[in-house]
Amino acid sequence: MKENVAYARKFCKLNHGTLAFKLNNAFFTIDHIHIIILCMNQPSTFTGPETKNSRSYDEVRSQIRNGDVLMYKGRSLASRIIMFATRSRYSHAGLAIWWNSRLMTMEAVGKGVIVQPLSRSVDHYDGRVTLFASRENISDEDRLRLVMFAQEELGKEYGTWKAIRLGLKILFQKDREKRDKLRRERQLFCSYYVAQAYNAIGKDLKKETSDRFMTPGDVAESPSLQKIAVLRKRR
Repeated sequence: MKENVAYARKFCKLNHGTLAFKLNNAFFTIDHIHIIILCMNQPSTFTGPETKNSRSYDEVRSQIRNGDVLMYKGRSLASRIIMFATRSRYSHAGLAIWWNSRLMTMEAVGKGVIVQPLSRSVDHYDGRVTLFASRENISDEDRLRLVMFAQEELGKEYGTWKAIRLGLKILFQKDREKRDKLRRERQLFCSYYVAQAYNAIGKDLKKETSDRFMTPGDVAESPSLQKIAVLRKRR
């Protein structure tokens, strides 16, 4: 057991520094080690060309609206662990937000809730970024409310243990909380952040599931959202 933990820590430190830091301060169980080993041996799903429904970022940019959702499918070990543990097709979620003439993405990542140019997010992400939009008409006023809520969460810490607890609940088929009350938290993770922003304007992305137990897959599969396109990186 100790040898397996040491090996996993050494591997992660050499190959995935950010993840290693988080894991080094956590208690490893044999199930955690199994997850890491399984994910290390999962075949890549990125060997083929991009899907037919892909469009260049520059082509789509002007059509993106406040509150549109960005779904990420990463190649890294951390992304594979997230997809494996949550049984999701995606490893991360974010929100598209216009700041004057700049198109940004707001997201909860390892260093907390941040904002960065969407162009940078698409071009530098190790994986695919897919744009989703609401099936329902959302008024400009509600979109502004969504933006304001998302902005108020900037700088909050990433909820590492909240995300781990969610993954373990799903992995071991434990029931997830159904109560869906909008609440202000000190810590957030990506899909929780997106679900809360929509909750702030009265939109429930997945009924019978609390926002704090939403996975990236739950967001992508929400009946309230529709897939628009995979965003191709700029050459």
